[in-house]
Amino acid sequence: MAGSMDAESVKQLKHILEQYPRMHGYYLLSLVQLSSRWRDEEETSLTTAFEALDDHPWKPPEMRPDFQSWVDYEVDEAEAHTHVVAALVGGREVGHTRDTIPRMEAAAIWERFRNLFRADARFFTGIGLGDSAYAFQRGAVIVDEYKAGCLCVIEDD
Repeated sequence: MAGSMDAESVKQLKHILEQYPRMHGYYLLSLVQLSSRWRDEEETSLTTAFEALDDHPWKPPEMRPDFQSWVDYEVDEAEAHTHVVAALVGGREVGHTRDTIPRMEAAAIWERFRNLFRADARFFTGIGLGDSAYAFQRGAVIVDEYKAGCLCVIEDD
């Protein structure tokens, strides 16, 4: 469980997102604490963290692909920023006639989320968190020394 300051920040972000309901979908915003030795078994630790961030159960480990590693989904901060802002905005990219969140507000939401993490955080996209029944599962996971968090938009066109 995230610290009380983190929990309050997530609560505030959720309140902001509630002002912009998705036309055909929902937001996935969550934080989880990492063990102090998570880097000793990084792949396993990240799998556990990412699964805990998700709102849907994962297949058992023996039914998951074993030829990929989480580093394959790692991106730089600028790419994560662009990915999340586009997901928050929605609009034509997801087949909607109007934007869900104005671009400037989407960028501000990203910044608030990003500021929950240390400067040397790592960024992951394309993980596919959320309900796979929806056409679009977009967003990013940020990981730092102490916690992992996701800000995703799960929606249909």
